Amino acid sequence: MAAFSEPVDWLADNAARDVGWQMVHVGDKAHNLTLNPATSSFAVALESTSLWSISTLDYAVHRFLKDFVELDMRKPSTITAGLPLVSSPTPVVLAIFAYIVVVWLWSSYIRRVGLKPRSQDPGWLRALVVVHNWFLCCLSFYMGCGIISEARHHGYSFFGNSGNDGEVKMGFYIYIFYVSKLYEFMDTIVMLLRMNLRQITFLHVYHHASISFVWWIISYVCPYGPAYFSAALNSWIHVFMYLYYLLAATIAKDEERRRKYLFWGKYLTMFQMLQFVSFIGQAVHGLVNPSTYPKNMPRMLFLYSLSLLILFCNFFVAKYMKSSPKLQSKPFKTE
Repeated sequence: MAAFSEPVDWLADNAARDVGWQMVHVGDKAHNLTLNPATSSFAVALESTSLWSISTLDYAVHRFLKDFVELDMRKPSTITAGLPLVSSPTPVVLAIFAYIVVVWLWSSYIRRVGLKPRSQDPGWLRALVVVHNWFLCCLSFYMGCGIISEARHHGYSFFGNSGNDGEVKMGFYIYIFYVSKLYEFMDTIVMLLRMNLRQITFLHVYHHASISFVWWIISYVCPYGPAYFSAALNSWIHVFMYLYYLLAATIAKDEERRRKYLFWGKYLTMFQMLQFVSFIGQAVHGLVNPSTYPKNMPRMLFLYSLSLLILFCNFFVAKYMKSSPKLQSKPFKTE
């Protein structure tokens, strides 16, 4: 590949794509590249004769994944190639950056002004919370059912499944699951609107910011096979988590009804932790028994799940072993 000093302008022209080619300018020369219609523009640019293509951000992501995870982003899945928010890492990286900046600026403003958590949400905010949690509860149910149905259709076991780009329906559900992680940024926005900074912890922001990027990688490279287990289990946990918060928003400040109907928050947090234990088990199985899945995906899953498990254990100890009974009634809303 050429040196950093050799810029390339990647001209993404839809009309050119329709006839099967695009133009790449390298220095003063122009070259026609024949494209596979199922290949993402990101992958095509990485195959070009220069280091710079599409954007420097795309290339930075490529080098990071190549150097630290040993994933070759020049080999995208044909299932999701060309879908919105998948073909290039730039949209998701910018979305994550914007999310972190907004959370930091908004929470800093709340602290500086000295705003207190709302004692009672106004009607419009309660309606927003109800609709948001109801939508994610239903979407999680849809994804959980769809992924399990496809897994049964393909004869998947829990671990050790192979996969290929022929699993179009599974890839579709994995793609929807990935996009849902971007929408879940709304969890934090709701907390900010309620001025409840106690819930916006490092774990909360870390998880929301990182999980969307992890699932971009999976959607881009391998939205099939072993990916089903994590997506299915997480979807079903989300069904109950968002149901819990839907009930909490409906019951509001009625302490007697909260004790009666929301006693199971602690157990939901425990299931969230068991989820990460199962993901670590899946990763270990993948490391010991290689499959057609990209070989370093299990390593990434292991390290990422371990980081979340450690943070969750710290949260669990602080909340359920050291805090007051009132605080112990809520599960952690992060994933």
